[in-house]
Parts: sequence; structure tokens; C-alpha cells
Amino acid sequence: MIVKFSKHGKGKASGVLDYLLKEKGGKGTLVPRTHAKVLYGDPVLTEHLINTTSHKTKYKSGYLSFSERADEISEADKKRIMQEFEAVIFCGLENDQYDILWVEHADKDIDDAHPVGRLELNFVIPCQELRSGKAFQPYYEPADQKRVNAWKNIINSEVKTIKGEPLSDPKRKRLVNPYSSNAPRPSPFDAKAYTKKDADKDEETIANPPNRKLLEEAIKRRLLLDWQNGIAMNRRRVLSRLEQWGLKINRGNSEKTLSVTSDKLTDKNGKPMGVRLKGGMFEKGFDGYKFEPDAKEEGHSAYDRTASRNERMQSDKEHLATGIEIKEAYHQERYQNLATPEPLVADKAVQQELESAKPAPTETYRPSFRPRF
Repeated sequence: MIVKFSKHGKGKASGVLDYLLKEKGGKGTLVPRTHAKVLYGDPVLTEHLINTTSHKTKYKSGYLSFSERADEISEADKKRIMQEFEAVIFCGLENDQYDILWVEHADKDIDDAHPVGRLELNFVIPCQELRSGKAFQPYYEPADQKRVNAWKNIINSEVKTIKGEPLSDPKRKRLVNPYSSNAPRPSPFDAKAYTKKDADKDEETIANPPNRKLLEEAIKRRLLLDWQNGIAMNRRRVLSRLEQWGLKINRGNSEKTLSVTSDKLTDKNGKPMGVRLKGGMFEKGFDGYKFEPDAKEEGHSAYDRTASRNERMQSDKEHLATGIEIKEAYHQERYQNLATPEPLVADKAVQQELESAKPAPTETYRPSFRPRF
């Protein structure tokens, strides 16, 4: 499982909710999205909270993405994962201080053999603390990333599929990232089915790219072929192949990615456009031999040792506990003893009229809040 937060959040609620719950039907209409279902929350309430807030950032959305299919993880474990995610994000807050909508997607990688796709647990959080109306930021990467990552690692270690298999395994790491937002998936890749005609076509696409999507897809397929043929076996050789194809390696690449541009692909101002390549093949320490079955098994033997696992688990639990303590104190300090804001009215005269019309209280009123799950 991985955790991703979206950069969107300043527009109307219809943008994110239509994506989560609807898809295009005939004649441009929107119909209910196949394999999407609300697991918890009220889309109408969430939409109202987002659209009526006066804060600049109106909502935070994201998803928990799994390599397993939706029917391979039990409903009890899905519930546990959602509950624990909320505990990590909203630490120190009561249930009535926030709203969250959970929507399951199971439409990724469906085929004849697998009518149910990979599991995604999507969430939408209005950026408003509900008692006070003050702005609420569910996730700020510099402050929250370590805590969320520690929780993710713990879940991946503790939660199993219905077959008893772990959610996360380092051996599943891919040479290229097939879920890039800029390109269709180039995998699964089969060198035997990849003909010389296919290779020539991809090289032509790299030389004269029609758009970034096709360029990225072609680059990854050709490099996968080179890897299977023993050519692109380390970062230096990967860079060499990219340069042979006339691509420029951009400066400022991270430890995990490579960015390349093509002079034949430009924007409306004539500036070269490029793509960011993600996956094990594009990391600085890439060694293609470790992806061979024998070497891969040997390379991960240390990772699978019980002592090493226990050390990582203990470290993650310490990071999580410390992070929750810090965030809990922050939330309690920011939102403690805040009264619910008075209702908006046209003017003071209307406010006074409403106050005078109120019946005398007969007992203390305590709002009843919906139970969590």
C-alpha cells in the first residue's frame, strides 16, 4: 500500500466528487462510476462543507493504493485501515470536529481473468474544523510525512490479504513506474511479443514524439527491452541510451527519478518539453543485475531477516508515536475551547428578532454526532 495526497483543493467540490463517483456516459452525460462505492461519509454533506467554506484551500484529497485487488482484502481490514488513517491524520480531534468521505475504487487493471480491479481507498477532507469554522490543514508534508509513512509501513507489515500474504514486499519494486500520470502503462512487458517492428516504431516515436504520453511510454518499453537484453544494466548505461536517442538529460534530477527533454517536442512558446521517468531503472543506485531472479532473491535476504524486520517495525512505531504526540498537541492548542461560530444573518436586527423568538431552554442540549464506522 502507498499513500498519496493530491495537490488539488481550491476549486468546487464537484471536481473531486464527480471524479470519485461518476464517469462519462452517452452524449457527454455523467453516470454512476462502475466499481465505485461510498464506504463511509455523506457526499452531500462533504460537498456542502467544501462549497461553503471561505478558506482558500477548501479540501484535501488523496488515496491509499494497493497492488492487491479489492476482493483480496477483507472488509474488516479495509475498515481498520480507514480508522487508523483517520487516527493518524486527525490526532487530538473529536469525531464532530472533522468530516471525511471514503470512496472505494476497484476499476484498475480489470481483465477477463480479474473482474474486480486493484483496490483504491479514496478520501476527501473539507479543510475546516467543524466546531470553530477555522481553517484545518489535514496534511502538510514537511510536518506530517514521517508520521504518515511510519503508519503506512506498519500497516504493510501487519495487514495480510485474505490468502495470508503481506500487503507490501520489496521484491515487487518495478524497473519502471507503470502508473505514471503522464503515460499509459507500458507493462506487463514481454520481450518475446515485442517485435523489431514494435522497437522501430518506438524509436521513431522517441525521435519525433507526438506528445509526452507517447514519448514516455516508448522510452520505458525500449529500456525494458534493453534491460532484458543485458544492455541497460546500470544508471550510466541508461543515461547513455537516452542520449543516443537524442534526448537531453536535465539537471537537478532527484535520487529516485530522471527528467529528459526532446528538442522535437515543444510547447506553444517553442520551449522543449520533457517527461519525468520514475521507477527502479531511473534511480541513482540502479543495478540491473539485482533484478534477475537469483540475484534479487539474494539481495533481499537481509531484508527478510526477522531481526531486521523487528528493528524497522520498532523504529516505525517510535516515529508514529512521537509524530502523533506532536500533532495531537498542535491540534488541541489550535482548536481548544473554541465556540461554534454564530449563524450568519442579514443584520443585527434580524439576529435580535431570532434571539427573542427562541423558546426558553428546558434542558441542556447535547448534539448527537454520527458514530465513526
